[in-house]
Amino acid sequence: MANGLKNPFISNTPVSSPVKQRTKSGKRVSKQDGSTSSLSSAQSSPVRRPRLNNVGYTDRYLPNRTDMDLRSMISVGSTSLPGLQPSLSDNQLELRKEQEAYETFDAVLKNELFGEKLSKDLNEPADSIEKIQYTSSTSHPEPTTPPRSHATSEGNSVVSPILSSPATPRRLVFDHHQKPSTTSARGASLLTYCERTNSRPSTASLIQSQFSSSASPVRPDSKKLLLQPTKKIRQIAKIPYRVLDAPSLADDFYYDLIDWSSTDILAVALGKSIFLTDNKTNDVVQLASTDDEYTSLSWVGAGSHLAVGQLNGLVKIFDVEKRKCIRTIPGHIDRVACLSWNNHILSSGSRDRRILHRDVRTPAPCFEELHSHSQEVCGLKWNVEENKLASGGNDNLVFVYDGVSRNPTLKLSEHTAAVKAMAWSPHKRGTLATGGGTADKKLKIWNVRTGSKIHDMDAASQVCNMVWSKNTNEIVTSHGYSKYNLTLWDGNTLDPVAILKGHSFRGLHMTLSADGTTIVSGAGDETLRYWKLFEKPKPQLQPTSALLNAFNQLR
Repeated sequence: MANGLKNPFISNTPVSSPVKQRTKSGKRVSKQDGSTSSLSSAQSSPVRRPRLNNVGYTDRYLPNRTDMDLRSMISVGSTSLPGLQPSLSDNQLELRKEQEAYETFDAVLKNELFGEKLSKDLNEPADSIEKIQYTSSTSHPEPTTPPRSHATSEGNSVVSPILSSPATPRRLVFDHHQKPSTTSARGASLLTYCERTNSRPSTASLIQSQFSSSASPVRPDSKKLLLQPTKKIRQIAKIPYRVLDAPSLADDFYYDLIDWSSTDILAVALGKSIFLTDNKTNDVVQLASTDDEYTSLSWVGAGSHLAVGQLNGLVKIFDVEKRKCIRTIPGHIDRVACLSWNNHILSSGSRDRRILHRDVRTPAPCFEELHSHSQEVCGLKWNVEENKLASGGNDNLVFVYDGVSRNPTLKLSEHTAAVKAMAWSPHKRGTLATGGGTADKKLKIWNVRTGSKIHDMDAASQVCNMVWSKNTNEIVTSHGYSKYNLTLWDGNTLDPVAILKGHSFRGLHMTLSADGTTIVSGAGDETLRYWKLFEKPKPQLQPTSALLNAFNQLR
């Protein structure tokens, strides 16, 4: 990169999370009067207070039973967790952690209270209830009183078992702690007793001895559950690790102004200039400038050339090594909103409603012209592996083409707004994701081979751009009106995994890094934000096969 060139990007990378400010006295200032604050303090204290404003208070705090308390009691006898249903506004990773904690607590509590009876079949018939025996660690004679029966709502009588009298635990001293009883019906004793000693053991030694010895206050299977290693839950940073000021970054839904090359260079169009920033060295160089605005850009697969669309309809190709324009291609009569490469074929979509296929190896400006859309073409995505092209337009339609054929093989018309955001799945063949604009707000996944819809999700805001991760089967969408955030979706179920907030304007531009770990988003607030969302894929060792090696040599 050239030295001495002024860096147009100003780093605003946050050093730490913001801290809420307080007053000089260190206390929060309440907008209420003094009587109200003293009133709330009197309510929260269990000590008798003098009467204020002729309102009487007792010296005891009696909690009221609420619906939350009732749900907590009911959850002891059920495995469902009604308060942890996923929603779009929640962070699914945090909900998953909380749900696993609830499930562990629920399992331990049931095991301690009900013991081995949880292992019995819960669907036993009513007449087998009398077969349940209640025993204890000490011997007791069988009750001589016949079992009592009571009538059910259907009029039948059901025999209810008679519980034996509670058994006294045997006093077996083990390391200054009483060994709990092994009563199977009542479970292990929840409390253990210690004999008085001269020295009191420390808390750490007490906890260690409880879990390491047979005098543990919990049952062995509960102990095994608590001591087993927990599942490693994925961590996603809520804030970008890098923020750059990008002055003159256009706030236009139909523009596509950032792209990341396979050689780890980020190209950004700021107004009438194009800048390249090297992610390895953080050097910035100005590639080109023009009297007209740049409206779109796209890297060729090898990362050696950059195609740029302009407001006047021209398409230019720049050699990055030589840092100069090597070709100017006419054809469109209005702005070029989207570009996409398929090896040596460059496809462009414009506001003149046309899609042009250009072979950059030939001097002809284009060799195929498509007229499928009735309004501006604002989205183009090539699936290089399957040689399929998807186009989205301001007419709310999505077309899928087989190669460079003039007629589309599939027409999708379920969206009710402009379709700019599109992404091909790198994990499943023939799978396309599309996102609608403000009047639609829908995220859909299609099987283009059969023309069927796989998933349909309400994104709750305008879908401006989309990237399908190549490291994991997940989709990242950037949103506009009226939630300016990024959403990470599970590609299998379209459940929201995480919601990333930071932009104050529409997130119109988005691209994925060369290694597939980082998302860069650009918005109308003239900032570029770097989000580390994915891990690098682990290298897979392919087993050596003589037949496979011979087949590769034939190819």
